[in-house]
Amino acid sequence: MQIRVRAAIRGWQVAAGPGGSSSSSSMAFSYSRPRSGSLSGGSLRGSSGGSDSWFSLSRLHAALPAARARMDSAVVLVGPGRQQEALQSLNERLAGYLQRVRGLEAANRELEEEIAAVRARRAGALGHKDWEAYERPLAELRKQVEDLNMENTKLLLQIDNARLAADDFKHKLEAEQAMCDGVQKDTQGLRKMIDDTNFLRLKMEGDLESLREELAHLRKSHKEEVEALNALIANSDVTVQVDNPQKHDLSEIIGEIRNEYEKVAEQNRADAENWFKAKFDSMSQEADVNSHALEEAKQELSELHRQLQGLEIERQSLQKMVDTLEHTLKNTEDNYRSEMSHLNSIITKLQDDLATCRADLERQARDYEALLDLKTKLENEIDHYRSLIEGATDRGQLMNSGKADTKRQTIKKVVVTTQEIIDGRVVTQTSEEVIQ
Repeated sequence: MQIRVRAAIRGWQVAAGPGGSSSSSSMAFSYSRPRSGSLSGGSLRGSSGGSDSWFSLSRLHAALPAARARMDSAVVLVGPGRQQEALQSLNERLAGYLQRVRGLEAANRELEEEIAAVRARRAGALGHKDWEAYERPLAELRKQVEDLNMENTKLLLQIDNARLAADDFKHKLEAEQAMCDGVQKDTQGLRKMIDDTNFLRLKMEGDLESLREELAHLRKSHKEEVEALNALIANSDVTVQVDNPQKHDLSEIIGEIRNEYEKVAEQNRADAENWFKAKFDSMSQEADVNSHALEEAKQELSELHRQLQGLEIERQSLQKMVDTLEHTLKNTEDNYRSEMSHLNSIITKLQDDLATCRADLERQARDYEALLDLKTKLENEIDHYRSLIEGATDRGQLMNSGKADTKRQTIKKVVVTTQEIIDGRVVTQTSEEVIQ
């Protein structure tokens, strides 16, 4: 926001008679208020005697009202009886201005010292900033994150290897389970075959016992028949003559038949016993082999179960470790993110402080330039006052030698200079001279 203020401050008035002249000096000020609305941060442009200058109100805000009051009340009437008072007043004002000049020089030195201190702090902040204090923890955090990522990758690789090994063991377990099922089926078949063989053996033993009983019965019947025939022959008187030249003994024939039957029966019994023994031995051996294989399969299956349980426990422990490491990694990333945010806020604050220091330095430089301009202006005012004092003395002498009753005439000359400043640049400037 820009505010233009036009003000005319009367400097002094000098009275003269009809034949004399009256001179008046004035200062015109144009005030530009900053956008923030602070009066102490604005700038003031003053013009007097055709020259103008800018100076800051922040340093001179307390001193300007007194000077303005002195300038408003500075009406010097030079007459025949007040010449000594006018000279004394001008001397006092000159002493006040000299004191003000000395005060401005002291303020100028203070500003120069402040500017030098700000420049030294700025050079120290820019040239000797210890960024290693921030880089070291950041480097350590980066290294920790890299180590955690590497450890996490190793654990993931171990987990993949454990999963592959578990899959292999599962396939082996399935194969062994299928083999065990096959062996159990074979064992069941062998047991059924053993049962059938036992049943056949019992049946053959029963048949053998029946044959033995039948053989004993046949022998007994044959013996009874032979005895009956012998008794019948002994009691009979019939003589049988056979023309067969060969005589056969019936007992011998019966004995031979008996021997043949006994041999055949013995042979059959021996063959049956041999076959049964061979079959029983082979089946017993096969059953022993199958039982041994079944026992080995059971032992291997139990071993695989134990290995599977161990691998499952190891997998669960690795999974817990992975979860813990992931949680630790997440916490580390959160801490790293918060630390980075804190460091970014510190960097932003330092940048803002640097910008503030630059703005303060520029403002103090402008104040310094304004004070230099004000010093120059005050020196010009002192020279102007000196010339006015000398001219007033000359005119007083002329008026004393002239007519006694003079007509007092006051001529006021006001020069008003108005400037409009936007963002530190002069946009428009107008000058107006008013004679009152």
